Amino acid sequence: MNDVHVLGLSADKSCDPFGALLLRSLARPGPTGISIETWQAPDAPPTAHAAPQAGELPPGIARLHAAVATTDALLIAAPEGFLPEPLLTTLNWLGWPAAASPLHGLPTAVLTTTAGTGSAFPFTSVEEVLLGAGCDLIGPRTMVPRADRALCHQPDGRVLVTDPRVMMRVLIHLHRTATAARATKSGVHNPSARGRSTPGVPGRPGR
Repeated sequence: MNDVHVLGLSADKSCDPFGALLLRSLARPGPTGISIETWQAPDAPPTAHAAPQAGELPPGIARLHAAVATTDALLIAAPEGFLPEPLLTTLNWLGWPAAASPLHGLPTAVLTTTAGTGSAFPFTSVEEVLLGAGCDLIGPRTMVPRADRALCHQPDGRVLVTDPRVMMRVLIHLHRTATAARATKSGVHNPSARGRSTPGVPGRPGR
């Protein structure tokens, strides 16, 4: 079975202390059949609509835009209670202009983290943004509670999720997303949704 390539995106640790750590814990060595490439939201002007033309993306956004355009699925890690401004800005840029957005129809999973034990939110801001951008949201989101305890640094640089129940929920969510990505590539799932191109970057049919 060919690997499904997943792009993992989070905000910088200065505004999200757990998102990048959670993605690192999943990317190395990675679940069977899934490869995860981790990115952090780049610096960018706050308003995508300020760009004069579709081809004029900030350099960091342009690189990420091209990467999202060729990935099989997207994995977002964000705090449970809020959407960090750099991540919101990045998602707005990726979703604009809509006609060339690589987010449209892209199988996407959301993982959230909190230092607490639960959430009173039926859905989060990041889910609203992704749905507005036309992502194929594979939900519901998976929350990692007590993230300050659940994510543990190892001497060799790895990050482990120490709660096996949480890790199992995350892995199930990842494999559901990978299944949707494989179906999309084969033309079974959302057959008309893929193949959008990055401004200034040639697109390719499907994923």
